[in-house]
Amino acid sequence: MASQWIQINVDGAPADAYLALPDGPGPHPGVVVAMHVFGIDRFVQGKCDELAEAGYAAIAPYLFHRAPVSNAQLAGYAFEDPARRETAMPLKDGLRDGELIADMLAALDALRALPEVAGPFGVTGFCIGGRIAYLMAVRTREFAACADFYGVDVDLPWGEGEPDPLSLTANLDCALAGFFGDLDANPAPPDVDKLEAALRERGKPFTFHRYPNAQHAFNDPYNPVRYDPDVSADSWPKLIAFFDGALKAREAAR
Repeated sequence: MASQWIQINVDGAPADAYLALPDGPGPHPGVVVAMHVFGIDRFVQGKCDELAEAGYAAIAPYLFHRAPVSNAQLAGYAFEDPARRETAMPLKDGLRDGELIADMLAALDALRALPEVAGPFGVTGFCIGGRIAYLMAVRTREFAACADFYGVDVDLPWGEGEPDPLSLTANLDCALAGFFGDLDANPAPPDVDKLEAALRERGKPFTFHRYPNAQHAFNDPYNPVRYDPDVSADSWPKLIAFFDGALKAREAAR
């Protein structure tokens, strides 16, 4: 596995992205990873690396690149530093769905341009990234699989005139997996129930894994408050098995 920082082109402007590639010449399927609210920190980089170790080319674009806060600055705050949250939350509030779609598709284009990557492609993310993964699954037809880790605000629009992702559930046409903690406040269990109901109402196949004793960010080993090693150890192999079935099996069948 090899990783590096690269720049991608988003509507003519550069944006940083973290790229992790499997060993071997490929061709490899790819996964676009939507970061959590604290940027592409050790946690998100580590998950990209783990995807690469499992045979996926993984790329995570820095989604706050339009703001005057670099990923290095945001990811550099210590967990216990109040400035970490004080910096991140206004950045999150400035996100707009149309811009996020452009960012994620630019990252996908960067994967497609690599000679060792051939698709099919999946999308995943954590926290705000879980919502963004679902957004990409219902607003584009570029992905064969979507994995949502405790995505927040799926029933809220980000940006004036934007539809909320939940309202577009009928557009979902890819495999979907979700990972949620029942002790989470956003998404709280009723929020996950609402998403499940929308999927069932529209006849969409999905697999959700709900953990009774898990909080938000349960798979972040750098979060000493919410990390749950047992839930993390259970959920990540399920994520890899999900992508293997949806992406590698589809690749083999071509």
